[in-house]
Order: sequence, then structure tokens, then C-alpha cells
Amino acid sequence: MSVLVDSNGLLFALLAPERLSPRARRILEDRSSALVWSAASTWEVIVKAKLGKLDLGGDVAAILAEQISRMGMRILPIEQAHSLRVASLPDVDWVDAGGTARRHADPFDRLLVAQALVEGLPILTADDQFDRYPIERVW
Repeated sequence: MSVLVDSNGLLFALLAPERLSPRARRILEDRSSALVWSAASTWEVIVKAKLGKLDLGGDVAAILAEQISRMGMRILPIEQAHSLRVASLPDVDWVDAGGTARRHADPFDRLLVAQALVEGLPILTADDQFDRYPIERVW
């Protein structure tokens, strides 16, 4: 199976494997899976680490590179077609548990959705916000 891995999939595998769903674990551990990692997710993880929202316990770039290599992931660069596809994504709105209207505006998630659409890939992620888009979420 070819699948675009969201940052939470890789981070769960690295830091909290018990948080992976059984299906996600099978896909990530199956050497016949074609795992794809977006350059946008590298950027996202580094930004979160720099902001103090994520601690990998060492050099973020080195840890990411090692984990990506260990999992045999293919790197998906950010292409012009991906960036342009973001413009046509629907604005997805929902009402949170407190009754407040929200808009999904996470630029990293929206770029992953665009990449999944352009490349014809499902996304492996625990984040159900992806269900609001016309893509397949694997978890």
C-alpha cells in the first residue's frame, strides 16, 4: 500500500507507538508498504520543535532523518502543483464541543491534503480533521 504519512504517524511510531491504531501499525511495519513523507511534514516538525511545542530529545533534523530512513520512506517534495491545489481546497467549517464555529486553517494539513489529491495517495493520520476533505484517511 502506498500512503502519505502525516507527522503524527511518524511521531507516534517514534515516541508513543501505543498510540498507533492496529491498522496504522501494520502499514508502518509492513516492508511492502510504500511510505511517503512530505517535505512539508519535516518543516512542520521543525517549526513545532523550534516553538517548544515538541521535544524529540535531541537534534530534530538528525532524529527525523534517521527515523525516515529507518522506516524506508520516500520523500515527497513540495511541487508547484501541490501549492496551487491548496487554492482550490474547500474551506471546511465545523462547530466545536463548546458551540464555537471553527475553520480548519492549518497550512501544513492543507498542503498534505493537496499533495494527497495531486499524487493520488491516502493519508495515514490520527487527525480526523482530514475527514472533512475529499481524500482517504487511513488509521
